[in-house]
Amino acid sequence: MRRIRRFLLAIAMVLGGLALLAPIAAHAQAIDYSALKYGTKENSMASGYFVHPATVTVKHHAYIVTMDLKTAKKLTSWPVRVLSVDGHAPENVRKVKDGAGNSHVYYSFTTTNLKRNINAKLAINVPDVYKAKHNITFRFKTTNLPALGRKAATQTTRTRQATQAKTAASASSVQPAAATTSQKAVSSSKASSKAQSKAVASTMSSRTSSQSSRVASSHSQQADASDEVPQQKTHWGGLIGGVIAIVLLVGGGSWWYFGKH
Repeated sequence: MRRIRRFLLAIAMVLGGLALLAPIAAHAQAIDYSALKYGTKENSMASGYFVHPATVTVKHHAYIVTMDLKTAKKLTSWPVRVLSVDGHAPENVRKVKDGAGNSHVYYSFTTTNLKRNINAKLAINVPDVYKAKHNITFRFKTTNLPALGRKAATQTTRTRQATQAKTAASASSVQPAAATTSQKAVSSSKASSKAQSKAVASTMSSRTSSQSSRVASSHSQQADASDEVPQQKTHWGGLIGGVIAIVLLVGGGSWWYFGKH
């Protein structure tokens, strides 16, 4: 009886474990992709290192993508490393060698959107042959990709709304600044116009004062001249004497002339 009970208990535990793993296995599926030159649609020189397809699992309303980076034995052990993927360090990194001595680097990354380009950065170091760092772009084929659910959609909507709010706030902060600058420019223009008006008025006033001074000086000179004329005295005695002398001269000359003839 005890052996039977133990046997039944073992079967129950196995079935329970399979029941727990079933939901996870149900969401895991293969997903194909292309390894491209960074920011282009051309195949990358490192595309031969990546094993196809990758696997994707839905967990906590996000996609967990697991990829296999394989390099040949002749290139030494694990000559290619993944420095970052989608802006973050790779997750769940495992290094394994297969029966032929080839190096496998398994790594994962988490995202809520596989319909966009996923960029990664690689470090390649083959001793005495090649050493460099390369950026690469992954493009996934999302046909029949499982849905993430409402929570992921809500998070995406909130992210978009937050981005729009930041953009609107930035625009509103720029507009008052522009308005203030415009007001300052208008005030400066008004102040400049007022200063020019004052300068013109001052110039006109100076010219008017100068002209008034000249006119006043001219009138004063004319007045002085007109005042001097009445002060001259007429010598009536000399004038009468001159007239009598002229009459006598004319009369005497006539008498002499007619007396001769």
